[in-house]
Amino acid sequence: MPYLTELSTHALRGWLPSPWLEIVLVLTAVACGAILGAERERHEKPAGLRTLILVCLGSAIFTMISFVFTTSTGDSGRVAAQIVTGIGFLGAGAILHSRNGVSGMTTAATVWTTAAIGITVGAGFPLAGLATSVLVRGVLVAVLKWEIHHLGGIQTVAIEMVFDPDHGKTRIKMERLREEFRVTGQALSYEKMPEGIVRARLDLRLPRRHLREFLDELASLSGVRSIHELGRE
Repeated sequence: MPYLTELSTHALRGWLPSPWLEIVLVLTAVACGAILGAERERHEKPAGLRTLILVCLGSAIFTMISFVFTTSTGDSGRVAAQIVTGIGFLGAGAILHSRNGVSGMTTAATVWTTAAIGITVGAGFPLAGLATSVLVRGVLVAVLKWEIHHLGGIQTVAIEMVFDPDHGKTRIKMERLREEFRVTGQALSYEKMPEGIVRARLDLRLPRRHLREFLDELASLSGVRSIHELGRE
């Protein structure tokens, strides 16, 4: 218990009076959720900006309320346990199962981590919450780049696809997908065909796992009619 006592003395709770304490914690929770949500929103993930802001804010509010349930210290342990349990259902909704594998694990883990950050902020550690949010965002961005450029098993493949332009919507989705997988600098050419459809050729150079994920995501786009592999190195 001496460690917990020492830890509590470093929390914002205890020397900042109400309602300023609650205002600072709530605004910090919103900022932490926005730091992570903006990165997920940029990649058009199921849990985006609004979702992660609400997850962080909700976790912080539950933790703050736990301090007034019974005593001056509240029953924070039980409330935190219920937050961890409840957030699992939300994270599970971001995981998608298909015949090609499982996707959404990173988004689900981000939702789970965002809830933990909300608990940290609600307990009175806003600076720790902000620092952790920046750290987690760095992991999401930097590690992805490292995986793409430094993992072994790089493969080069040329593909040809036929898609319905849908007034330019399909091409926008394709460009966003290329940006997400960092293949925007690789050769892509378009050719108009009869009946308003478009044929495109794309040269890819990605790690094997990311190549499979990219092709799976590309094939799932609503406007894509067919994908053919032209060659592989």
